[in-house]
This record gives sequence, C-alpha cells and structure tokens, in this order.
Amino acid sequence: MTIKIEPLIDPPKFKAGAELRERVLETASKLFAEGGYENVSIRRIAEDVGCSQMAMYRHFADKEALMQQLCIDLYEQFTIRLHKTYDLIEDPKERLRQMIRQFITLSIKNPYHYRLVFLTSSSSEQAQNLRNRAAEPALAYFRKALRLALPTDLPEILVEQRMHQLLACLHGMAVLLITHPHTYKITKASALRELEYVFELLLAVDQKN
Repeated sequence: MTIKIEPLIDPPKFKAGAELRERVLETASKLFAEGGYENVSIRRIAEDVGCSQMAMYRHFADKEALMQQLCIDLYEQFTIRLHKTYDLIEDPKERLRQMIRQFITLSIKNPYHYRLVFLTSSSSEQAQNLRNRAAEPALAYFRKALRLALPTDLPEILVEQRMHQLLACLHGMAVLLITHPHTYKITKASALRELEYVFELLLAVDQKN
C-alpha cells in the first residue's frame, strides 16, 4: 500500500511592510463590520490574514489603531474623489447635487465601511478626535459648495444650519438604504429623488422674493 503524502501548504507570503499592512486593513474592516468591533479580536484578524499577531503589531498597536486608520483612509479617498470629479463643475448647485449623489452611491457600495465610520462608536477621545480631523477635508468641501450655492449675503450662522440639515438628511437616507430598505420601501432611485426635493427646499428657503 502506497501512502500519498500531500505537500505542505505554506501560509500566504507578504512583501515586507506595505502589502501586509493593506491586507490587515482590508481584513479588519470586513470582520469589524460583519461581527462587530467588540467581537473581533486581534488574534482572529491575524488568523484571517495569515500572519502572526506580532507581525500585525509592527503596523498597528491595537484594534483602536486599526479602526482609526480605516476611518482616515475612507475619508481621504472620498475627499480625493470629490476634488477629482467635481472641481471642474462651474455651477455650485449642480456640483452640490452631484456630490450628494456620490455620497449616497459611496455609502451603498461600501456598507461595511459606512457602518464602521458612522455607526460604530468609540470610547477613546483620541480616536474620536482623529476621526473628526480626518473627516474635516470632506466636510469643508461640502461646506464650500453649499456656501457658493446659497445667497452671498446669507449670514454664516444660517449657512452652518443648512449644512447640518443637509448632512442630517444625507446620513439618515444612507442609514435607511443600508439597514432598512425593505421596511421603508426605499431604493437608491427614490432616495435620490427625495434628497433632490429636500435640497431644493433648503436652497429655496433663503432665496429673496
């Protein structure tokens, strides 16, 4: 009787540094979103990546550091996309309208990331401050587009109120699309129509007769 000996399967090989780091971020993002941040251990992430915990610690001190980097990456990519796509649109209203569509599209395509960034709380003040700083460029871009779309003599305090109202509508619609689309009988197309209606109302409120 001949016993067939199967060759050993080596664990995944990673190039030093960047490749392993990116794989850790990708895997952690998926596991956090699927299982919940509190329920996923560094050990589980390392197992799914195919590396040792010590190898991970060379890039990220702990889970909190992983989450911080995921948030930063998402905001940075979104901000770069906004500038690349919409800087050449001269009409500020059309620019803002397209940005709204982009935000909703991004949210639907990346539900794991959206939950992680917007729906997962952090007990660390440092982590929260880091998220806020990472989000500021994208928020500043939205604010600038809104400022240009509103009357030039509108007080800044009202501009900020309109900004809060716009963000609240965007976030609320994104959450409905990601978490409860069937309950509320909402689709991406209907969500965009409703947001368009709200957008027009926001702009019309401050227009002079």
